[in-house]
Amino acid sequence: MKKYIFILLAVVALTWTSCFKEPDNIGYLSDDIYLKGADTLLVSIGGKGETNYAWLDGSSQPCTFSIDNIRDKDGKRSEQFFQTYPYRTWIKPYDFLKDKTVESVMAKLSDKIMPCFWINPVNGLIQYTETTSTLKNPGDVFHVDVKVENSVGSKIFKDYTILKLTSTKRAYTIDELINGISVVKAGANNFVLYDQINSAQPDFIARRKNIYDDNGKEFARIRKVSDEPKIGIKVIFKLTDAKGKLYDPSKYDGYGSGTYSYIDQSINRQNTADGMVVEFPTTPWPVDVNFRSYMKGPTANDFTGFDIAKLYADVKAAKVPSLVALSAWPANNWSDATAWFVRIRSIITFYESGTWEITCKIPYTYIDKNFN
Repeated sequence: MKKYIFILLAVVALTWTSCFKEPDNIGYLSDDIYLKGADTLLVSIGGKGETNYAWLDGSSQPCTFSIDNIRDKDGKRSEQFFQTYPYRTWIKPYDFLKDKTVESVMAKLSDKIMPCFWINPVNGLIQYTETTSTLKNPGDVFHVDVKVENSVGSKIFKDYTILKLTSTKRAYTIDELINGISVVKAGANNFVLYDQINSAQPDFIARRKNIYDDNGKEFARIRKVSDEPKIGIKVIFKLTDAKGKLYDPSKYDGYGSGTYSYIDQSINRQNTADGMVVEFPTTPWPVDVNFRSYMKGPTANDFTGFDIAKLYADVKAAKVPSLVALSAWPANNWSDATAWFVRIRSIITFYESGTWEITCKIPYTYIDKNFN
């Protein structure tokens, strides 16, 4: 009898086991998932950046993230965040010493159509690119709602982050700009003029702002002359004399061994009546942000186009800076020097596509050799 009861129980157990189906939603999806870091994400219009990633609070992985909605202050969907734009990004490292053609550079770039603001579907990290330049109303606050899914199902997380648009990011930045004239004597370079706009100088912020404001108070001017190309950049370099006459662009060159210039970080150099033109198919440019360029400009073996007497008078009067101390200034005012040349040292980074013009005026120099 016990034998038959045992067999009956085994059959029942087997039948129950065969009918049992593991539920599909085994796992856990927390109500407390959030974006790590600051509560408010400050997005500069035209800027690029990313946040920290999501805190999953023990939720079963993998989790998939997507933006459900971005609401304005009235709770309405802000469609500007969901528009898509062409965006060019690097897929292989750029080597400015080797990548000298359009083909070699473009082989390392990829064009995508994407929104300016998105979420990483794997870790919940928020990212945005320079195409945020299309966004309107700096100062406005938006609420980002995110959908998270895993094996359990999905949940909407209201105010995953609060987004605030800040004032427009600068289309370019200046970290250094030095206008130098060197006199060559006995094979040595002597920078008789060395006008520095950089953080080593107490007036750096004010002088840099003069250039940003394009008020004509400095030796340099940087301005955008066209919105083309839409992706990438064209830069026109102009070195002019004290009267604004253009020095021959074909003579612009790198400074010397161990230094590099914007010429090295670009392609398609052209010497035109408007200046030296270089191009690059993406921004930021130069690719190596904080790249220091040494560009050599006009060079001469006589002083008929260089008013060094006036320069000396201004150095003595402390009107202009020099790397040559007055005590070391020769009594013959460099009459035995063999040459003089111009060198522009700079760190300028462009973040906005289009055609830009950089003009540097070289004081005390005159192409027509007329100092009046």
